[in-house]
Amino acid sequence: MPNVFLVLLLLLIPGAALPQPDLSGTIPIIDETFAGPLDRYDGRSGLWSTSGRSGRLMTNATEAVFLDHGVLGEAADALLPPLHVVTEDGLSLRTAKLPEAVLPALREYMTLTGQGDRAADILYGVGRISTVQTWSQTYGYFEIEARVPRGKGRWPAFWLTFAGRGWPPEIDVMEAYGAGLDKPTNKDGTFNTAVFFDALDAEGDPTLETDIVNPHAAPEEGDQPTERQRAGRSIYNFHRVIEAETDFGADIYDDFHVYAALWTPETVIFYFGTTRDTLQEVYRTPTPPDVQAPMYVIANDQFTAGFWQARPEEIDRVVDPENDFRIRRIVVRALEPELSIDLGAGDNPDDPRASRIVDTPGDDLIAPGDGFDLIQLSGGADRLYLVRGRDQKIVSGFGPDDRIDLDGYPFADGADILSRLTQVGADVWLPSGADPVWPHTIVFRDSQVADFSADQFRPRWPVAQDVWATDATRPNQPQTDEDGDGVLTSDRDGAWYSDRDQPVRMVGTPGPDRFMVGNAETMIDEAADGGVDTLITWTSYTLPDSIERGIVRGPGFELRGTDGDDRLETE
Repeated sequence: MPNVFLVLLLLLIPGAALPQPDLSGTIPIIDETFAGPLDRYDGRSGLWSTSGRSGRLMTNATEAVFLDHGVLGEAADALLPPLHVVTEDGLSLRTAKLPEAVLPALREYMTLTGQGDRAADILYGVGRISTVQTWSQTYGYFEIEARVPRGKGRWPAFWLTFAGRGWPPEIDVMEAYGAGLDKPTNKDGTFNTAVFFDALDAEGDPTLETDIVNPHAAPEEGDQPTERQRAGRSIYNFHRVIEAETDFGADIYDDFHVYAALWTPETVIFYFGTTRDTLQEVYRTPTPPDVQAPMYVIANDQFTAGFWQARPEEIDRVVDPENDFRIRRIVVRALEPELSIDLGAGDNPDDPRASRIVDTPGDDLIAPGDGFDLIQLSGGADRLYLVRGRDQKIVSGFGPDDRIDLDGYPFADGADILSRLTQVGADVWLPSGADPVWPHTIVFRDSQVADFSADQFRPRWPVAQDVWATDATRPNQPQTDEDGDGVLTSDRDGAWYSDRDQPVRMVGTPGPDRFMVGNAETMIDEAADGGVDTLITWTSYTLPDSIERGIVRGPGFELRGTDGDDRLETE
């Protein structure tokens, strides 16, 4: 294994040059330089999410939560220090002590979302961005150009984590420690790289191999992963602490540096340098079976307690707004699919593997499979038939004569779709969010939002987003006729009603409503433009014209549809 020995030898020589990342087999996805306002995902359009996927305030620390304006209400927003600031030198992710007047709203919110037992400990807000609602992928190249804040207690990171339910997998491209201000720490000038994995597959079943060694490890590291117990199961990781200052002469606090990872089916390779052109390999691991599923990107500041708690006399300087996690650029590239499907040669595009699909010069009907697909249109009036799934779709050459049928998406109509289109660089993205897992987006290459018209999109058999899973402030059970007046109404978009087998009148909202009907005499008033709605019934029932999806529970009942594109299912 001469290549492995060469890598090990070079890794042991400080500053030794190793091959730069080979990006020849990759395609661009995101190249964000934060030249304009932060493109926040607002539940319909945008790129970057500043909160989690369930509505709860997330954190990896005891005294801080990831936070942004638009969460705690207008009164709290007026007092909340900015935590995401676009500057001339990139995006500033900050940590700030929360004003006393904000804490009651914070604690009320956390109590509402089931986090009340932790609310009293929270004193700080922290900035974070991610693609949790817009993009995930399996394998690829991930890069950040950033400057790290100083001060014990600061712990910024650029990392990937699982797009489905549960954790791990995780890849830490970089996880840096703020240098001590008045007194050095043993973490000064260092950052971590790591790959976390366990035995659970994407469905949560313990089917994956964990008896893995790292043949690329340095001799003093050993080739075995570190094992830790968490919630009664074993979590493994390969990791290395990079001595940026000692081995590379790098000041990661005053200067910008590039941190990157190339994730392939065989290996995860980590890089570090002052620019992409100067990147050097600093660590390499095998790719465990658990780390072969879609993950999304996160960049966050962090302010932590415990072993990395800030010194009391330094706190004001540690959380000074100018002592920020400054991000100049984030790059995401995907591995180009190896499978090529040529419709002109008679190939069938319905393949579950990632593929590159090429059309014919004529009018084509293209219905790809479930994989990550690149669809190249070159002529004619083409019609695509896309089913929402776990992997993304990228379409090139989409013109005014082309059309898309969308199956299982949370879109009401073409106008609804137009309002969601997002300009991301030279491309247009159509995000459909996470539900609350598996974000799904259609990307139109080399397009402008103004290029599209509503009649190019036909949502068929839609499925509403489960807002009760993505918004923890909502009740986790349906509203019932507790006052006995026979009418159910809601003052919030997106109602969830149950008739409890008694005849009632249910009044819909402009949002995605859910109607649970056990009595055939129950009446539903739902406007035609009232979003994508769902009926769940355990009696024979006729789906109203304005409800798009019907589910019948149990045998022996008849669920009758309408003349439209109703989605009828059994459960």
